[in-house]
Amino acid sequence: MNLNFRKTALLAGICSVFSLGYAPQLFAVSSTDTVEAVQQTKKITGVVSDAMGPIIGANVLEKGTTNGVITDIDGNFALNVKPGATIVVSFIGYVSQEIKITNQTTVNITLKEDSEMLDEVVVVGYGTMKKSDLSGASVSMSEDKIKGSIITNLDQSLHGRAAGVTAVSTSGAPGSSSSIRVRGQATINANAEPLYVIDGVIVQSQGQSGSSYGLGDALGNGSVSTISPLSTINPADIVSMEILKDASATAIYGAQGSNGVVLITSKRGKAGEAKFTYDGMFAVQRQTKRLDMMNLREYATYYNDLANMGEISDPSNYYADPSLLGVGTNWQDAIFQTALQHQHQISAQGGTEKIQY
Repeated sequence: MNLNFRKTALLAGICSVFSLGYAPQLFAVSSTDTVEAVQQTKKITGVVSDAMGPIIGANVLEKGTTNGVITDIDGNFALNVKPGATIVVSFIGYVSQEIKITNQTTVNITLKEDSEMLDEVVVVGYGTMKKSDLSGASVSMSEDKIKGSIITNLDQSLHGRAAGVTAVSTSGAPGSSSSIRVRGQATINANAEPLYVIDGVIVQSQGQSGSSYGLGDALGNGSVSTISPLSTINPADIVSMEILKDASATAIYGAQGSNGVVLITSKRGKAGEAKFTYDGMFAVQRQTKRLDMMNLREYATYYNDLANMGEISDPSNYYADPSLLGVGTNWQDAIFQTALQHQHQISAQGGTEKIQY
């Protein structure tokens, strides 16, 4: 009787240990995972519109992340964001808005037109006019955009910054200029450079002959590289740069503007007290990627493999023991070095109503 009682008590104790140690653990893990999953994101819906109605294709982005959507044909959007996040709503021609998400689940945004963008003054072939009144196709590069780039030549500021304009480097030499193309290559062998107008004066490219990209022709006749007028201008002296692209914008220049026109406005003196300005820049340039080359041992082994396969018939060229040759010289390390670049600009501005400098 006592033995059966002890067995029953022992079995009950084991069951209680398993129930206390196992069941609560399952409940705790399941509950925590569920709570964390619910707290991670929050669904926000809404409509983006302006004074005329819904905006199609507006960008709705969670600030500081890449999580975003665009509005549909009715201006609706749905986005899962973290609690306390800020969403940024933007569209071309409108002022961007930021909305802090607290407890709301529905957010309706009304964007306002960017009047500064429409009232921006641009340079055209016959003077200046508001961008909102301009019917021709043009691209503007302001002084702020040019200053924000680490460049040595003015044409480098066009790389990936002007729609419809391609700047191709024709040489790897330090300080070399780029070949500018407006709306693609218009001709195969003839001059495809745009017309450059600096402060109202037409400046021609120099040294161009043969292929416009410097590749030579089918008969092996090489071409002289073009010296772009942009490479002779200090980027710090530029106020604005306009690229006229279509026929209506370049009509005043006739056939000379068939490849596009680049209008450059440089800085001018202003009446007032003398003002001295210093701009400095320091940069480091290095090769982005090097070629994967074999060292001396690897080359000797490769050469022996070719000989063993019968690709090489001269036995005198065999490398008896490639391990004795060493690793050789890394010529890429000898040729390519990290380049230090620094620029210093000092300017003075002032004058009277009659004389400015």
